[in-house]
Amino acid sequence: MYYRRVNLMAATCAVCASMLLLMALTAWATSPAEAVVRGAIASMKALPATAGEPAAQREVLDSIDNSLALDLLAKQALGPQWDKLSKSEQHRFVAVFTRSLEKIGFPPAAATLSQVKVNYLGSSNQGSEEVVRTTIANEGGGQMPIDFHLIRRGSRWQIVDAVADGMSLSSAISTRIQNAVTSEGYQKMLEELQTQVSAADPSP
Repeated sequence: MYYRRVNLMAATCAVCASMLLLMALTAWATSPAEAVVRGAIASMKALPATAGEPAAQREVLDSIDNSLALDLLAKQALGPQWDKLSKSEQHRFVAVFTRSLEKIGFPPAAATLSQVKVNYLGSSNQGSEEVVRTTIANEGGGQMPIDFHLIRRGSRWQIVDAVADGMSLSSAISTRIQNAVTSEGYQKMLEELQTQVSAADPSP
């Protein structure tokens, strides 16, 4: 009887240990979409250290670019104007739009991210869409929630928006570009965007 009780206790302990291990592994597991967000933020944090090293900077920028659905972001940014462009004009705008993010958008974002801690709070999946919830915390203890919205495109996930404290980044960009198109025309807006890119840091 004693032997059976010992075996029963040992089996119970083994089951409990297995359950605890499974819970720990589940807690540490990340979804493919969250892995994309983690990779993008890690690359963004690494960007400032590549100043003066064109090859290393290009590698980091490519990593960030690949995490974003740049073609969809560019299309949304132009709004109704997108469908008025030819395929070649659309490709050109995506290229200029991407370059503007690399030169004007990424550097300040990278500088900010390098000074804060990013906490990952999990994600919610709705088929081909997923929201990865995070907060960024500064040394003073302040926190800001940022939700990353991703879509699945084939076998990979890409970021289509970041909502910081209730404000959509893609919507803010779209508003600025579409206002410029309305007031100045598409070609003038494109020229001004290219001028801003050229005036930024000339490194790749």
